[in-house]
Amino acid sequence: MIRRLLLPLIVALTCLLLVSCATVKKQVITEPSDWIAVQQKRQQIKIWEIRGRLGVQTESNGGVMDITWKQSDEEFSIRLIAPLGAGTYLIQGDSDLAEIRYPGGQKKTVSNIDEVFSSALEVDLPANAVKDWIRGLPAKSLPIEDISWNEQGLLETVKQSGWNVEMKKYAGNKILLPHVIYLSRDDDELDVRLVLRQWLVDD
Repeated sequence: MIRRLLLPLIVALTCLLLVSCATVKKQVITEPSDWIAVQQKRQQIKIWEIRGRLGVQTESNGGVMDITWKQSDEEFSIRLIAPLGAGTYLIQGDSDLAEIRYPGGQKKTVSNIDEVFSSALEVDLPANAVKDWIRGLPAKSLPIEDISWNEQGLLETVKQSGWNVEMKKYAGNKILLPHVIYLSRDDDELDVRLVLRQWLVDD
């Protein structure tokens, strides 16, 4: 009786393992031969707009906001809309200076662009690095500790200054761009998820 039950179970588990193995994507550790050209092409994307959702989870709290980020060379505008009518954060500036407008109408000027997210949301998220990551690039402002690519030769994971970045999905017509990005830190209870519904690129 036990043998009779065991055989179908073994067959089922074998099929399950085969299916699981078939869906595992191969991670490429060796740098693709055209990686330099790929980076140069992505660095040329200087006028763009993304629309999506920004999810943040810390040790004590978390939440999700709509995000619209418009970039034109060095000038940028980031709009963060909190749920349930909790208000909108508007961050506008360039490479030297940014102004944050809070939901209550208060304003704050920030001279270090990497501090705009920490000033607005109390989340230590370096804006200059995020600007590179969302284009499928390692952050040029941070040293690379580890890096891997997917089978298409696109950036899949990169570790920089304690940040773990994982690209979960690429999509697009003329150029494939990240649409789901996970960020986490080694030394902090911080997880960030960026899900992009729309990418607009000025050719």
